[in-house]
Amino acid sequence: MIKILVKGLGKSKSFKCPAPTKDIKLNLKNRNKAIKEQHYGPPNPNEENEKFWKAKQKLWEVDDPEDVKSMLCGNCAAFDMTKQMQTCISEGLDKDDDPWATIEAGQLGYCKMLKFKCAAKRTCDAWVEGGPIKD
Repeated sequence: MIKILVKGLGKSKSFKCPAPTKDIKLNLKNRNKAIKEQHYGPPNPNEENEKFWKAKQKLWEVDDPEDVKSMLCGNCAAFDMTKQMQTCISEGLDKDDDPWATIEAGQLGYCKMLKFKCAAKRTCDAWVEGGPIKD
């Protein structure tokens, strides 16, 4: 359990890390559900992924394919990249490796809607304008 200071109140409030940040099996279950039901992807954000982006373009009825490619987890209103959440994620990663290097490499955050650790360069059908959530 992490204690945080509630701004303006001068009181601490308990914060519990979401279970998927610590439990890899639960995280993978939720991520796989997001892949199947919300079309989370693309599989490799460093590739062209034309078929994936064309499907998103059609779903969201966006004229310019470059516009749809800008609608990413990294700027979704449900994407939590606060230090507090990234600390939770780091505590759930393998300590033999550098968890913070993994978080930075994947620009990891936590999807508050679909309940899993998420990479900033990906997207899903549930994308909402207005993020990410930061400190």
